[in-house]
Amino acid sequence: MNESMMRPVLHTRPKGRWKKRLGCAAVVLLIIVLLARGLFLYGRHLWRSEPTYWTKNQSFTTQTSQAQLTNMADRAFNRVMSELSNSSGYQRNSGSDKTLGVRTIHVDFQEANAWLATRLNDWLINQKRELPPGVSGPMLTSSGDSLVAVFRYKHNEIDQVFSVLLSLEFLENGQAKLHVDGIRGGRLPLPTETVIVQLPGGSDNDAKPSHTIAVLLGQEAFDPILPIDGARQARIIGMQVDDDSVSLIIQAEPTE
Repeated sequence: MNESMMRPVLHTRPKGRWKKRLGCAAVVLLIIVLLARGLFLYGRHLWRSEPTYWTKNQSFTTQTSQAQLTNMADRAFNRVMSELSNSSGYQRNSGSDKTLGVRTIHVDFQEANAWLATRLNDWLINQKRELPPGVSGPMLTSSGDSLVAVFRYKHNEIDQVFSVLLSLEFLENGQAKLHVDGIRGGRLPLPTETVIVQLPGGSDNDAKPSHTIAVLLGQEAFDPILPIDGARQARIIGMQVDDDSVSLIIQAEPTE
């Protein structure tokens, strides 16, 4: 037998094939880098962009006179208080239900924001409270099924408009619990849990937060009660939002 036939045959890959593979890898890597840079630039654009609802409300509050804003806020407040206290507006439940009836109260966002712009500071002073340091211009709007609380936060190098998407869970015992459905910086969605743990009381390593902070972080339930008079109180048992307003479902009940 020919000796050359007994030798194993070694198969080698052409160098051109490796060059093609390296070329493909380089192209893929370049695409990944470009995509990452594009996402970064887009995210930075969203972070720097003020939400449309913020700019619209700023125009509304600056272009409307203080007297007009105050009149709008007072009319809305008086209307809500009248609806709360008017017994004929409550629909009584049949059967042995001991409640005094249920009704729905609608609050237009423009009315609510007029009140926030003109009456919030006085109310906070009467309650011996104040806005957190650096927070200004609070307003309300909606996003889907969520109520959105919006404010500007300015501290050191941070000057940003934040939006907090909120919903309420109503418990069987009549209490309610607040849920943070999302947080945006400018128009950029932020990781909700990561932001929350940075807040006072948001981390397990912090000291026990106050009841107010615990409620705002959704850690504790609260009684959603509005006073009517000495004999009655109004319990919020439902909330619905649309593009222009928030509707509160109110149940009147005897004061305990």
